[in-house]
Amino acid sequence: MANYHPADELLMQFAAGQLTNALGIQTACHLESCKICQQKVHLYEQLGGDLIDISTPAEIAPDAKSKLLNNLHKHQESAVDLTGNHTVKSELETLYTEQLANANQRVPRPLRRFVPDYYDNLPWAGFSKSIQSYDLPFSDDQYTARFYKIAAGKELPQHTHKGNEFTLVMSGSFSDLSGDYHPGDFVLADDSTHHQPKAHDKEDCICFAVMDAPLKMTGFFGRMLNPFIK
Repeated sequence: MANYHPADELLMQFAAGQLTNALGIQTACHLESCKICQQKVHLYEQLGGDLIDISTPAEIAPDAKSKLLNNLHKHQESAVDLTGNHTVKSELETLYTEQLANANQRVPRPLRRFVPDYYDNLPWAGFSKSIQSYDLPFSDDQYTARFYKIAAGKELPQHTHKGNEFTLVMSGSFSDLSGDYHPGDFVLADDSTHHQPKAHDKEDCICFAVMDAPLKMTGFFGRMLNPFIK
């Protein structure tokens, strides 16, 4: 069971469908194994429905419905390929189904169509084998999404953050001055955070990080890496 959870504001935004892809997928991964946050999101969804029910309907143009249906019909027609036998939509659905069927079942469901294999077999990259990363394919204009792997017993250089970094522990565990973090824990670090996360000795630690600005190394050797960090 997770000991650290997303803020209520973040869960409300998730329930309302207001999060970007990167932060939404990360939050969904936490929700998959956290009954506490599942219950909160369910409550926020109910509240959102109640607000819609009691709100005053907005006036719309009389032909708005027909225009919407016409647009939907046009998009459906444009999806038919030249042979007339298949649609782009059906091909994408088939591909999505195949991706889910072939995905490693140990990977959280929201990530299965994006991560080709379990963490041990991903093409990790980095300056050393102690600290490596794997870029995820759904970064957007606001957030960068990637996995970090800290080798067992190793630690990141001392650093702070130029913005916000949301971290979800996927496997293994790590600790810093603020506490110990285990699978399912969801942690927010910002420009007031100054730490040096260290993986526990028994197992590599895999973290799913979503950030809106790069890390800022503060140690003597770490500062020399700042120009290369994205």
